[in-house]
Amino acid sequence: MIKPIPVHILGAGSIGIFIASKLSNLKTSPSITLLLRNLSKVENFQSVYNSTIQLKSKITPQVDIQKFKFNSSCPESFISSPSIIENLIITTKTYQTEEALQKYLPFIKPSSNIILVQNGLGVPQKLYENIWPNLQERPNLFQGVIGHGINTQGGWIFTHTGLGDLKISKIPKDLNNPDKESVQKPEIVELLENCKELDTICFEYSDLLLFQIKKFVANASINSITSIIDCINYELRSYEGLQGLVYDTISEIIDILVTTTPIIKKNPQWKTILDKQELTKFVLYYATEVHANSSTSMRQDVLNNRITEIDYLNGYIVKLAEENGLKADVNKTITNLVKLRSSVNRSRAKLI
Repeated sequence: MIKPIPVHILGAGSIGIFIASKLSNLKTSPSITLLLRNLSKVENFQSVYNSTIQLKSKITPQVDIQKFKFNSSCPESFISSPSIIENLIITTKTYQTEEALQKYLPFIKPSSNIILVQNGLGVPQKLYENIWPNLQERPNLFQGVIGHGINTQGGWIFTHTGLGDLKISKIPKDLNNPDKESVQKPEIVELLENCKELDTICFEYSDLLLFQIKKFVANASINSITSIIDCINYELRSYEGLQGLVYDTISEIIDILVTTTPIIKKNPQWKTILDKQELTKFVLYYATEVHANSSTSMRQDVLNNRITEIDYLNGYIVKLAEENGLKADVNKTITNLVKLRSSVNRSRAKLI
C-alpha cells in the first residue's frame, strides 16, 4: 500500500478547512493534520468535537452534510515530533503568517512545499526578508488565489456559499530573477489539481500575479469601503458616486503596482487584465450583484473588534508608494479611515 503524503494546514478557518475537506475526498487522499493555535484548542477539538468538522453546501443543498475527521496538533505538541513538514498549506490572515510560521521553522527545510492561500500582497516578500534571507535556505513557496466562498457559523461547521476555483503558481525563490528558476511540480500540487471540486489551475508566476492583483483590487476597494461605512454589499448601490470612488481606488493601486513591479509588464496580457475601467465594472458587479447580500470579511473583523488585513491591502500600496517616492493619497485615506473605524468600535466596546 502506498503511504499517503503528509499535509499540514496552518490556519484552520473557512478556507483551510474547505481545502482539507476536498483533499480528503480524493481516492488517494493525503494524511492531513490541522495545526491549531495551542494545546487547549487541540484538546477541545478532539474531546468536544471528536476531531470532526461538518461541511454544508448552499450550491448543492440536496447533498447531505459531509463530515470529516482530521488529525490535529499545535506548537507545544509538535515539538515532540521528529518529523519534517513536507507540505504546508497556509490560510491564516496575512498579518498572522510570520508569527504563526516561526513556531514550525525547525521542521521546514528547503525541500518543503508551502502554499499560501490568502488575501493581500507582500507576504512572500516579507517571509523572504525576515525568515529566509538566504536564497539557498528558502523552501518551495507557492501562491494560491481562491475564488470559492466559504463561511463558518462556529462549532467547526462550515458552508460552501459560492463556486470558484483555486489558482496556483510557484513563487520564484529569487523575486528579482523570476525567469532563472526551473519549476518541478510537487505531488501536493498534483493532488490539488486532481480535486475537481476545487477546480485547481496552475499558472506561470507572471500570469497568476495578474489574477492576484485582480482579486486584490476587489478586496482593497469593496472590503475597505464596507468596513468604513458598516454596510452589506448591496447597500453600496445607494450611492451614485460609488463607481468614481472605486475607480479612483483601483486606478491608484494599478499605477503604483505597475510602476514598482517590473514583472507585470513582462506579461503581454497585463493591459487587458488590469484595464482600470473593466476592473471597476467587474468589482462593482461582483460585489453588489453576485455577492449583494454578503458582509465582507474585513467588515466582520471590524464589527468583532478583530485586527484587519488593511496593512496588506490598501496599507501595502501606501507603503510601496512611500518606498518608491510615489503618492497614494486615496489609499492612504482609506487605510486611515479603516483604522479609525476599528479604533472607534473598540473604544465603544470598552464603554459597554
